[in-house]
Amino acid sequence: MDGELGEDMLTEILVRLPYKSLARFQCVSTSWQRLISGDYLRRRLPLITSGVLFHDGGTRGGDGLRRQAYTYAWASGVGSGDGGGVAEADMGFFPSHETSTIIDGCNGLMLYYASHPTAFHVVNPTTRRWAKLPAPRRKTLLSVLAFDPCESPHYKVVCFTGWLLRGASVEVFDSEDGAWREHEVDFGIDTDAMSATMHYFDGSIHVLAYSGQIVRIDLATMACAVTALPAPVSCRARAGHCRGRLRYASSDGSRLKFWELKDAVTSEWALKHKLGVKDLVAGEPSSPVQGVTFLFMAFHPDREVVYLWTPWKLVAFDMEKRRVEQEWALGTEKEKEGAHLIQIWLFPFTRHLTNSLI
Repeated sequence: MDGELGEDMLTEILVRLPYKSLARFQCVSTSWQRLISGDYLRRRLPLITSGVLFHDGGTRGGDGLRRQAYTYAWASGVGSGDGGGVAEADMGFFPSHETSTIIDGCNGLMLYYASHPTAFHVVNPTTRRWAKLPAPRRKTLLSVLAFDPCESPHYKVVCFTGWLLRGASVEVFDSEDGAWREHEVDFGIDTDAMSATMHYFDGSIHVLAYSGQIVRIDLATMACAVTALPAPVSCRARAGHCRGRLRYASSDGSRLKFWELKDAVTSEWALKHKLGVKDLVAGEPSSPVQGVTFLFMAFHPDREVVYLWTPWKLVAFDMEKRRVEQEWALGTEKEKEGAHLIQIWLFPFTRHLTNSLI
């Protein structure tokens, strides 16, 4: 079939299919697997946009049962085959979905935790595969998932098992060898200053500190480095990356500022962009500025585009053209009830994504 169509025509068909179908069609033949996993098709496909929705304790589903506090969601659009909007993904393929809780996610993989009995699972909603991890040696206090689908099909789970005055005891699971390893890390600053706001990029976990710094934990060596931030850390501050550089989003309550790290050693940052409420409602004179709220969610990894959450929709804003590029509304009125998007990831469809958890 693929020989009759030719690769060019087959590619045009493939780029219009949902990602889940692409993942399955890699099994059709070796030529399909090569074409689907190749860089050319990846560059043609839009990034996958997914995230986690938080539902307040009083929210119930259509069947009257209490909804889980955290659910996985897709921002569908071109290339997804689902239309347009933010909607909860069907996680029914994962047997422990109802008895586990999402505790982290990273670039297409989700980390689930169950307390009775204790179990960690890593789940790939795109390929509908999952893996149960062996139990860590000690009780975990905070767990982080690290995965880059552009670099490798392997992932790491970092579990903080004890806090020290200026560091922590950790156990790290590496999917490449399927084993946990214990480490002791020195943050370089007081542990009390560390926040739970983290971002995985370039082989390291970057942790914001309320002391106005960001701590880089290199997962290859478990060494830490401290860099001063250009603006205070608030509950709305976030780290991210764009065009291969670390970025920082700060908020003063009415305006967002976006910074790019130029030199980690000297803590040199460059202010890239500013964004206020008036920018979002520009060209819409009927839209009231007062009462409009928005939260920064993520940077586009390759373009000067930022993603914002404003009830009840996800907005992509082009910082160079100074306009809203795309919007995704959150489901039906009933689905909006008590729901908030708290984190998103933008990542490409790659062979490493589809080959993870095999």
